[in-house]
Amino acid sequence: MERFDQIASRYRQTSLVQASAGAKLIELLDIPQSADILDVGCGTGNLTAELAKRTTGEVTGIDPSGEMVRVASEAFSNQRTSFVKMDAEGIAFREEFDIVYCNSAFQWFRNPARFLDNARTALRPGGRIGIQAPARHDYCPAFIAAIETCSENPEIGKVFSGFRPPWFFLETENEYRSLFEQAGFRVLFCTIEESRSLRTPQQAFDVFCSGARAGYLDPACYNGEWPEGFEAAFLDGIHQAFERQADNDGMIDLMFHRIFIVAER
Repeated sequence: MERFDQIASRYRQTSLVQASAGAKLIELLDIPQSADILDVGCGTGNLTAELAKRTTGEVTGIDPSGEMVRVASEAFSNQRTSFVKMDAEGIAFREEFDIVYCNSAFQWFRNPARFLDNARTALRPGGRIGIQAPARHDYCPAFIAAIETCSENPEIGKVFSGFRPPWFFLETENEYRSLFEQAGFRVLFCTIEESRSLRTPQQAFDVFCSGARAGYLDPACYNGEWPEGFEAAFLDGIHQAFERQADNDGMIDLMFHRIFIVAER
C-alpha cells in the first residue's frame, strides 16, 4: 500500500466521492445503538469517526497503509475508537463485532472470497456486513475516457498498453449477491446504482487522485520499468483530458457505478 501511503496526508480533503457513498452505506446498515463496529479499509478515519457517533460500542478501523492508520490515529483515536494496520484478507477476529463496514475498499481486495469468509467469522451471530464499492468494468466513464485520451500520446500509450488492472469488479447485482451467499451470508439489500455529481476538471482530477491513481500508477501493474518522467506525464495528460471533457459551463458529469450490499450472518 505504498501508493496510499503517499496520498494519506491529502486523502481527507480529496476523498469527497467516497465519503458521500460511505455516508449512504452507514444509513443502509441501520446500526444498533451499542454495536461494536469493524471499519475495513478505514483510510484516514473520517467515516470511522462518523460510525463512532452512531454507537456507544467500540469501533476499530483497519487499513493496510501504515500512513493512513497514522493519520487516522492522530485525528480520531479515543477510548472507543482505535486504528490498526491490517490487511483485509488477514482479518483474524472471531465473533467480536456486530457490524463490518467496508466503504470504497472491496474493489482492491485480491481475494474477496477470503475476506468475506474472515468477515463472517469476525461477526457475531445476526451481525451485518455493509459493502460499497465501484462496480462494472465501466465503473467511471469519465475516468476511462480520460485514460483513453491520455493514451493517445504515443509514449504514454506504449507504456500503458502493458497495464494490468488491479481491481475486482463484477458486472451485475446477481454476481455480487451470489458471492456473498457463497460465503454464508443472507443478502438483505443489493443494488448497483449510478452515482452522479457535477465537478470541475480540477475536482475530477482530485477524485481520480484519491483512489484510481493508486492503481493506474502502481508499478506492479506494468511490465518492466517506466521511462523517466512517465508518472508526471501521465498525470498531466489525465488533468488535460478532464479539461477537455468539461461542458460549456466548465463542469464534468462525474458518474460512478456503485454496488451497495447489506448482508447478515
